[in-house]
Amino acid sequence: MFSQFKNELTFDATETMYPSRMRCYGDGQYQFDDPTLQYYGFVFSGEAEVIREFSNVCVGSAKKPSKMRSTLGAFMYFALNGPLQLNVKGEVIVIERFGYRGLNEIGGPVEAEGRLAYIDNCRSTILVHPARKGDPVLNYLQFPPDVLQTMHFHPTVRMGIIFEGEGVCHLKDKDVPLKPGMVFYLPENTLHCFESKGEGLRIIAYHPDSDTGPTDENHPMLNRTYLFDRFSRG
Repeated sequence: MFSQFKNELTFDATETMYPSRMRCYGDGQYQFDDPTLQYYGFVFSGEAEVIREFSNVCVGSAKKPSKMRSTLGAFMYFALNGPLQLNVKGEVIVIERFGYRGLNEIGGPVEAEGRLAYIDNCRSTILVHPARKGDPVLNYLQFPPDVLQTMHFHPTVRMGIIFEGEGVCHLKDKDVPLKPGMVFYLPENTLHCFESKGEGLRIIAYHPDSDTGPTDENHPMLNRTYLFDRFSRG
């Protein structure tokens, strides 16, 4: 499912294995009050001010409430738990992941080049990493000019936005022309591939789950810790 950005356009995947929903937001003030959701946002154009109040934040030896206020420009992104307020002067997509609270992060703008290899000479950068294996992911996909991907599918939904470049998404029964500002929702197991044109293609893609990431038995802090018996004479 593809559509040009339109204020409050909604792609609903709340009935899937990993309940999620994406909405488009134009100029205005928006409140996101559900404390059981994680909100993933990407600023396509203009800017967005994010305001969030934190409770039980450690300040010295005491725990006090704190307020975060950040202004994000084009091609910046966030991952925040609710509640929060969003003041938009431009165009922003917000993806809600139900029943999950991740880390609070703000980043960007997105780099020109992806950092990881992806299929058919494409590149990918993990913008928001899974805090634990299985958690959601926000990815950036970079397609060089004139690339035609191999047809493929994903076992869970994909949502996102084309934010630079032009191309085509080839589906099983039709071809969809792509241009900046188009948002998309691919249901589970949708056979598809992307084709980029002369300037390449740049896409933000949300995954509601992951099969890599840290676990209690395997993570950088643990793996770089070497126990030493201080009573040993050896």
